[in-house]
Amino acid sequence: MLAFHRGDRNAQIVVYDDFERDEVPISYFFRGPDEFPRLERVALDLCRGRVLDVGAGSGCHSLVLQNLGMEVTAIDVQPGLVTILQERGVRDVRMASWQDLDAEPYDTVLLLMNGLGLAETLDGLGDFLRDIRRLLRPGGRILADSTDVRVRMDPSAADDETLTRPDGRYIGDLHFQLEFEGRKADPFPQLYVDPETLMNYAVDGGWNCEIACPPDHYGNYLAQLEVSR
Repeated sequence: MLAFHRGDRNAQIVVYDDFERDEVPISYFFRGPDEFPRLERVALDLCRGRVLDVGAGSGCHSLVLQNLGMEVTAIDVQPGLVTILQERGVRDVRMASWQDLDAEPYDTVLLLMNGLGLAETLDGLGDFLRDIRRLLRPGGRILADSTDVRVRMDPSAADDETLTRPDGRYIGDLHFQLEFEGRKADPFPQLYVDPETLMNYAVDGGWNCEIACPPDHYGNYLAQLEVSR
């Protein structure tokens, strides 16, 4: 992303997961509002009050909210991305993860571009939903997207509603690996959770969960969560 920001408009990253290899142009991470998919536009419309943009990346969402007059804090763990956020004009930028951020609670926590992947695995989803509560004011909301991988990557599983692979793993427990200019990083876990499973975990954890945008033809959807107890 720094390479693109510094002028390499052909920069791309290769993403490997359990199902496919995908070449992603870095320009996608710098897209403008007219290029946002519907679920991102809906998510931004649902933001209220003070907003925390987790894993803000290039700041494409933070900048839109800031231009609408909203108070936005953008966080990321990568120093290079913090530099990009600052140079692009995001006013409140902090190098932090959601776990170690020290700040007053927010009205909206924005988790876009598979934000629920921060749970890493289905086994970690319950703890994630419990721990992230501290970032929300009473009456606050989380806006997060994920993907039902059955729709995009395993149509047969979608047909029979199977959620478990032959090896016993949840179908959305994936491993990702990133490659840039021939250099591969270490693999890391990434959760894609289907809407029904998310709603079950949310209810068990004391959240109200609404699917604000149902899965599209790729399986991507938006969820809105509010604390119920």
